[in-house]
Amino acid sequence: MTPHLALVAAVLATGCVARDTVARGDGPDDRDAFCAGTGPPILLDDTCTGDLAAIAFRHAVCACAELSLATTMTLDGFDSRLGAWTPGGVGGDLASNRGLDTGGPLTVGGSVTVAGTGGLALGPSASIAGDLDVAAQLGRSSSAVTVGGSARIGAIDVARLDVAGTLTTPAGAAISGVITATTRATAAIDVPAPCPCGPDDAIDVAAVIAQHAVANHDAAIGLTADQFAAAQGDAALTLPCGRYFLDRIQISGGGFALTVTGRVALFIADGITLDGDLAITIAPGAELDVFVAGAINLPTAVTLGDPTRPRALRLYVASAGTIAIAGGSTVAGNLYAPAADLATSAGVEIFGAVLVNHWNLSAPAQVHYDRAIAAAGDTCEP
Repeated sequence: MTPHLALVAAVLATGCVARDTVARGDGPDDRDAFCAGTGPPILLDDTCTGDLAAIAFRHAVCACAELSLATTMTLDGFDSRLGAWTPGGVGGDLASNRGLDTGGPLTVGGSVTVAGTGGLALGPSASIAGDLDVAAQLGRSSSAVTVGGSARIGAIDVARLDVAGTLTTPAGAAISGVITATTRATAAIDVPAPCPCGPDDAIDVAAVIAQHAVANHDAAIGLTADQFAAAQGDAALTLPCGRYFLDRIQISGGGFALTVTGRVALFIADGITLDGDLAITIAPGAELDVFVAGAINLPTAVTLGDPTRPRALRLYVASAGTIAIAGGSTVAGNLYAPAADLATSAGVEIFGAVLVNHWNLSAPAQVHYDRAIAAAGDTCEP
């Protein structure tokens, strides 16, 4: 079983996707059959990309390594099936597999989960609407923390901690600060790694791309794999329903505009390197999954997806390195890049979810999690 199918099996087994089986796809060359279906694309091995998304994007922000937020971060949530984003909505979980360090105020409309020994070092204040799980220590001694749900914490060193539900700490835990909770409990604290980054639960993006390099729908629309491998000036591509493969996207002296009008999966064997802007437009009712094996180099602003429907765009990246998003960018989609670091400048707003190795947050950021991504697999049809 390929790693991505194993991941789907785990989703189905835990009930995260309300369907009995993975939707079946068509044969490798049958574009008509592929396009007769609706919802997220079906890969050649019958994996529905909506099922991949349901497990990859359980949190608004998930870090495989330590997460360092030097300034203000605000996370909230909405359900794009019910309407557009409005401020302060419920949802938007924050998680790290190894530790979390914040330098500015933190506002989370969902829960916070921090595994590993790094603990959770907070800035001056943190407001968490949901639960708080920290395997190691919660601190600093100057921090004021409010938790709307329950909390399980290995050790505590804060100025003040207010927990609306139950606060659970281990026997003999070091506890410092003014602590209030509706109830107190004593138990061992075990916080499993919340982000799917390891060899047993990560998506094998490179394997997905290799599978579609030799079986795709390029010929049906006159697309060639090397069409944008060494382009000059601004370039544009409109993709109707289908599965498509490109060697790479490398544009000198210009940017790249991609428009999708149907159910589309795009596989890129190398990376994306541009001198200009990147724009991805998702037509009403369209879906797009992009799998990229190489590095992504974006020196200028990006406009990705539809903020009223972030669930429709999913971007999976295999490579390491840094993905830099310039100020003034709008990202409406979901980024899975467990080996890569994310660097954002001032003025970046994200509608959707981010799973990366590390986020270099040097300017305030807002993330508006689309809760509909958790049910992306429900609409898969062959």
